[in-house]
Amino acid sequence: MNSSDVFRKRNFSNVNFDYEDLIGRNLSNSSMSGVDLKNRDIHNADLSGTDLSGADLSGAILFYVKLRGADMRGINLFDAKLWDAELYGADLRGANISGADLFYADLRSADLSDANLSGVNLRHANFDGAILTSTDFTGANYDSHTLDTVSGAAKLALKKQGKLW
Repeated sequence: MNSSDVFRKRNFSNVNFDYEDLIGRNLSNSSMSGVDLKNRDIHNADLSGTDLSGADLSGAILFYVKLRGADMRGINLFDAKLWDAELYGADLRGANISGADLFYADLRSADLSDANLSGVNLRHANFDGAILTSTDFTGANYDSHTLDTVSGAAKLALKKQGKLW
């Protein structure tokens, strides 16, 4: 077993991670529902398939983090830095992502229904195939690349509520 795999497939729901270094950790397919990771540096970690529902990652640094297929329903990502994060197929229904930085984030096939993306940086984000029903884009910054990946009513909402960079 690789030493970085020691955390894989574990139940960490409501665990206190105050003294644990999570940079580059493989936490894939684990249960982390309700964890408090506010203002933590978790870059380069693998959280693919992990249950993060109801977790608080506000202000967290999530550069290059893999969150493919993660359950992130109701997560708090307020002011988080998700540069180049892989959120392909993630369930972000009802998530608070306001003020976050999603520069180059991969949100293909993600479900962002009822998510709050107000004030978010969406430059170069990819929403191909994403579900964006009732998503709040108020004050979100976006560019033409991002706009090209958004379709239907969500594209109109982004144009109306957001700001072209």
